[in-house]
Amino acid sequence: MSSTMDKKSISNNELNAEAIASVLTAHGIPDCRVYVYDTVDSTQDIGKALARSNELRSLPKERTLSGPFLITADSQTKGRGRYGRSFYSPHATGIYMSLVISVEKPFSDFLSITTAAAVAVCRVIERHSHRKPGIKWVNDVWFDGKKACGILTEAVTNAENGLCKYVIIGIGMNLSTKDFPKELSDIAFSIDDMDIERNELIGEIASEVLKVSEDPCSDELFYEYKDRSLILGREVWWMEGDKRRTGTAIDINRSGNLVVRTGEDIVKLSSGDVSVRPL
Repeated sequence: MSSTMDKKSISNNELNAEAIASVLTAHGIPDCRVYVYDTVDSTQDIGKALARSNELRSLPKERTLSGPFLITADSQTKGRGRYGRSFYSPHATGIYMSLVISVEKPFSDFLSITTAAAVAVCRVIERHSHRKPGIKWVNDVWFDGKKACGILTEAVTNAENGLCKYVIIGIGMNLSTKDFPKELSDIAFSIDDMDIERNELIGEIASEVLKVSEDPCSDELFYEYKDRSLILGREVWWMEGDKRRTGTAIDINRSGNLVVRTGEDIVKLSSGDVSVRPL
């Protein structure tokens, strides 16, 4: 990491497909096609449509969907996170990207790919920031009690064999955003000390995610994910229908479920929002 951090490099450098592709090639990923936009509704929606149809008006037509695809944009008008929530995506102050990966894996591996992606993002951040990120289950990256990066993973399945055919991993990260909407001002965080330009950062994140997706169920990734957890051993609460439930997060199992002790009962959560008390 350089000793002097140029914050302007994060927000002012222009996104460039060739520059991003060169970073991917340097990291051993020469076959990832990169598409760069100024403004889109959502990179995730473009990725999903590409995986499903492989023929979009906004993208060159491809006869085969071979190799990974990366879609990134300077801004999103309808950036979204989990459960259809919006992800604030102002122009050129963050990274907004989606990776389309051909996986052909059992659907049971889907959550492992999600958690592996969170580990990959944390690894890259630590190379270029003085701050240490943590993971709030399932896959949000937090600093000092605030969210800096959201990860949304969606799958396109093969109806014949039930396998995940493609996984679309969307990543939104705040880098130099300062003026958040009022509803986000107390919970959003920008990683403003990064020593890397956006093209290189996007390329590094994409290459790290692609590498971990090859074996997302590995012991190394599983234990690293648990080590980075911000909620294990903490009192948590979540909503179950209209009922608020509380307990202690005691483990994350190999399937990615959060294991919570509620009195004498053990509950395994596979999805949903969990908050650390007293939040």
